Amino acid sequence: MMRQRGILLLPVALTLAVIGTLAYAMTREGSMNVSAVDAQYDIEVARYLAASGLQVAKWRASLDDCDDDEANFGTLKLPGGSVKVSSVALKKGILTVGLTATTDRNGAVVSLSQAMQLIDLDNPKAATIMGPGDADTTIVRNGTGNLANADTLTATEGTAHPLIVFKLPPDLDRGSVIQADLKLTKKSGNASQPGRLLAVHRITREWGKNATWTTPWTNPGGDYVETPAASVVIDPGNGAYNGVYPLRIDTLAQGWANSPPTNYGVLLKPTAMSNVPFISFDGANKPELTVRYYKRCT
Repeated sequence: MMRQRGILLLPVALTLAVIGTLAYAMTREGSMNVSAVDAQYDIEVARYLAASGLQVAKWRASLDDCDDDEANFGTLKLPGGSVKVSSVALKKGILTVGLTATTDRNGAVVSLSQAMQLIDLDNPKAATIMGPGDADTTIVRNGTGNLANADTLTATEGTAHPLIVFKLPPDLDRGSVIQADLKLTKKSGNASQPGRLLAVHRITREWGKNATWTTPWTNPGGDYVETPAASVVIDPGNGAYNGVYPLRIDTLAQGWANSPPTNYGVLLKPTAMSNVPFISFDGANKPELTVRYYKRCT
């Protein structure tokens, strides 16, 4: 009887043994996974420290008339570890920094070397830009061409789109825009159409004074980014306002600064608007773009 009970208990014992072995293996594997995650976490901290160190070096050099000596800060203590600069070089405004980051927690080490364009943060500049007469036009859907060389830019929903291009100062190429203000002056008209909106869109294709509703575009009416860079309500009060309408286009201007060849200007897209004239580069009170910026180091 006792032997029979032992035989019956053997599968149970074997099952318990297997379960115990699996549990031990899973616990050990879990412990190993925790250790691996912990080590990976420490490496990620070191990477963030190194990236922060590069930005500190760039910022220090930019604040002191593009001086690479300021970027060579030696060892910098940061939350979670330290960063040590090993090499610094500056050539034609490009700062190259090599450094090593070490974490306090487990001593993970990450080394980085990166070349960065410096911005002269000591000398903010400003420019007001107005274009020549052939730098703007109105393309008309039902017309035979455009309204180039007119003293107004006419906006009508789905029928007339004004186009304007501003050429940025050369030293803003790869510089940093602080603020960019576009000013348009409405010439005449009334406020009988409620909810009228004028949106500014970035044009994505080169065009010239001979542009029409269909040429040189892929899409009739112009090739532009659908999401507007800015917009303004026309005649927002109880009557017509024939004056200056300001629009803030910092991000748009920064994109042009980052890549000057892609500056094809802006398209003015009206909503609920019919034959509203804005003064062009051929008239008085021309469109203007005022930019405050930091030039790149050279």
